[in-house]
Amino acid sequence: MKFRMLTGASVLTAALILSGCSSGSGDAAGGGGGGSSELTVWLMRDSVSAAFQKEFAAAFAAAHPDIHLKIQIQEWDGIGQKVTAALASNDAPDVIEVGNTQVAQYAQSGGLLDLSDKKAGLGGGAWLRGLAEPGAWEGKQYGIPYYAANRVVIYRKDLFQRAGIDPAALRTRDQWIAATRKLNKGDQQGIYLTGQTWYALAGFVWDEGGDLAVEQNGKWKGALDTPEALAGMEFYKELQALGKGPKDADEANPPQAEVMAKGKVAQIIA
Repeated sequence: MKFRMLTGASVLTAALILSGCSSGSGDAAGGGGGGSSELTVWLMRDSVSAAFQKEFAAAFAAAHPDIHLKIQIQEWDGIGQKVTAALASNDAPDVIEVGNTQVAQYAQSGGLLDLSDKKAGLGGGAWLRGLAEPGAWEGKQYGIPYYAANRVVIYRKDLFQRAGIDPAALRTRDQWIAATRKLNKGDQQGIYLTGQTWYALAGFVWDEGGDLAVEQNGKWKGALDTPEALAGMEFYKELQALGKGPKDADEANPPQAEVMAKGKVAQIIA
């Protein structure tokens, strides 16, 4: 059986790629057959810059001339189903970039390589706990940190200026809500926020001191009914109403960047 590797959220390293080569089947597994091998890597669109990808590929080729690195760019929309199908097939990629919340789901398939004994060689001692833990399942490390990024509010300077709002002066949620309400008029949306942009909701829940789930006696229990979580959801609901984002969709349907590009949306969370 061919085992695959997952990258989660930090830096994709040559050590990670080499581990993938040594875990596969056939020549690509690092067997003694000689000749060239091929390593297929799935990366998500825009997860790294084109310049970084080109630099990485060139460095890898120089260090490993007997291995052909094949990078295939994937779209976030629908990636869950695609990865699940790939892991169940006999022709899956060797390394797959996934969101860190997805690692446990894929690890249960049994098609992933346990990298626990390779953590030291991959710089595991320097990993941030918040990046390393999502890549583990049942005490084993399946996901390797690749990168991490903050969620931010992206806004249109022209619409803020036209409304007489200084974004640098917004320091509290109440000020943000007031400004967004002022921007939300006519055919202009104060913010484009869908009803199912869960990562934005999670941030508000955590900000209130709540959580999505908690572990009790070795079992996980939903925690969205706590006062803290409900406060986060209430703020999300208030903010989401200051625009025309569909309540029954996420930020990819339609792509929120395309909605904002039409010039009638003052803000998005990305």
